[in-house]
Amino acid sequence: MTLDPVRDRALSRRSFLRASAVGAGALGATSLAGCGSVAPGGTTPLAYWNFFTGGDGARMVDLINSYRAEAPDVDVTATTLEWGSPYYTKLAMAVEGGRGPDLATLHASRLETFGLNLVDSWDLAELEARGITLDQFPEPVVERVTLDGELKALPLDTHPLVLFYNTRICEEAGLLAPDGSLAPIQGAEAFLDAGRRAAEVTGANGIAYGTNDALASFMLFWSVFNQLGGEMSFPEGGPAVVDREAMVGAMDFIATMCDGTIASKTQDGAGAPAAFASEQAGFLLIGPWEVATAQTAGIPFSMTQFPALFGDTAYCRADSHSLVLPTQRSTEPEVRAKAYDMAVSLLRNSLSWAEGGHIPALSEVAESPEYLALDPQSNYRGAAQVAAFDPAVYFAGSGSTFMSRAGQSLQGVGTGALTPDQGADDLIAWMDDQLALGSPL
Repeated sequence: MTLDPVRDRALSRRSFLRASAVGAGALGATSLAGCGSVAPGGTTPLAYWNFFTGGDGARMVDLINSYRAEAPDVDVTATTLEWGSPYYTKLAMAVEGGRGPDLATLHASRLETFGLNLVDSWDLAELEARGITLDQFPEPVVERVTLDGELKALPLDTHPLVLFYNTRICEEAGLLAPDGSLAPIQGAEAFLDAGRRAAEVTGANGIAYGTNDALASFMLFWSVFNQLGGEMSFPEGGPAVVDREAMVGAMDFIATMCDGTIASKTQDGAGAPAAFASEQAGFLLIGPWEVATAQTAGIPFSMTQFPALFGDTAYCRADSHSLVLPTQRSTEPEVRAKAYDMAVSLLRNSLSWAEGGHIPALSEVAESPEYLALDPQSNYRGAAQVAAFDPAVYFAGSGSTFMSRAGQSLQGVGTGALTPDQGADDLIAWMDDQLALGSPL
């Protein structure tokens, strides 16, 4: 849940949730289905909440319907809520009010933000009884969802920063390998040079990049920061312990790239994929979900893993759509068992989910001939092994206050309003202020 730092000086997240419990109960009794007991007719009611819309929403409906076909004795009620703060707020309120769903989707990066006490741990024995073991998932993802030795979320996918490229433009720019794929890009200078050469072909920009978009700018910053060996930690009360040299280095790379030719100084989040779709850029830096945009545009394109610009390891910012078991006041064993069944079904049927760009988390899908045949979706599957998740602190994660505020600093750097040194100081000062306020969890 994204928190307002001013409001939350006086009002803690816990007191806010408790004060809102009655409202959450009313929601659960009407449009938001909560948990229930086994019905007299023998069917088991199962409530599942998610935040997927658009192409992902349609694919999730298909996955849910697949489970319904597998389990006709289960009455699944699926509820889709608005992505971001509205979703996490309503889910937290519902759990606190005793009206939470039996199964829900959560970004792995939001576990701390959401509240670890609001989700139950997954029972590894129950998963193993259904043929699921932790060695079937990418190690970085397992590490992110395992806290204090407990599996707090079950990964459905990994969605990293990826590099889209227009094959026609890149061919004209001399950037393709003999097999028609993008020739390996080794190092930051090679990447910037590829952007310049693509710009010569387009007559506009070489790289479409959301300079003014918090998500796009943070994904690039966090990838480069990790490639530079950057680390940060957040002691209670602050100040933040930050590798300032790596932070300045990552911001300096962004400032160099956003020169108006390689990448725009002013492009927004929607403008970047639109520019790539209209062939006003040879490359696009964003998450893999924009594959549908490029496919719909009918342009000649492919996708590849974000390259190693600094160092030997191509770390890339990533997150994971994961499944959680919201804490119940009273857990019906039959309902909980069906929640496990449905979660495993979603994982095993996630080939269709991968068509939307996400890397399947379960190895039996990620290593299947069907997934490997998906082009270009399987081209960047190695990114799951070098995924760099957001810092594990209460104000970070996808759609969080940290991402939004970091986006402001990065926007200043990208537009030239702030130097990399000023951008680093600006972001670090904000992090120190957050820590001084104390955790509201």
